[in-house]
Amino acid sequence: MKYSLSIQKNNWPDEQDRPVSSEYQIIKRQFEELATDYFKPYTRQWANPPIRFFNLKGQWEKETAMLSSITEIAMHPAYQQIIGMGPSAIPLILNEMQITPGLWFWALKSISGEDPVSKEHIGNVKEMTEDWLTWGRRHVYL
Repeated sequence: MKYSLSIQKNNWPDEQDRPVSSEYQIIKRQFEELATDYFKPYTRQWANPPIRFFNLKGQWEKETAMLSSITEIAMHPAYQQIIGMGPSAIPLILNEMQITPGLWFWALKSISGEDPVSKEHIGNVKEMTEDWLTWGRRHVYL
């Protein structure tokens, strides 16, 4: 089923008949942006790496919040799909790690084929995160 959205100027109250407030213009513009995004086919949303990443990240975090097994967390389908995004996910993951260190090491190693974490830092999430961020800067992902 194909959906289309046609927001035409004449669908809105006649702006020429009365003065239009700036708030009205802001609301109108926001509605048009939201409506356009709402009717965008799901597959096109997935063509945009940041949208895909944040949708998958949200699903992954929500569905693994109560898990303690790192293996189960990393094997979650949403996490695996982030890995499947390939190199386009690397800057998104590294940006997330700058904000909140998390369990992104498996994904980064899987995507990049590298592991910049020094042996002394293994097990220390803060230091492992810094090793990956240094790697990301060196490879111009940040």
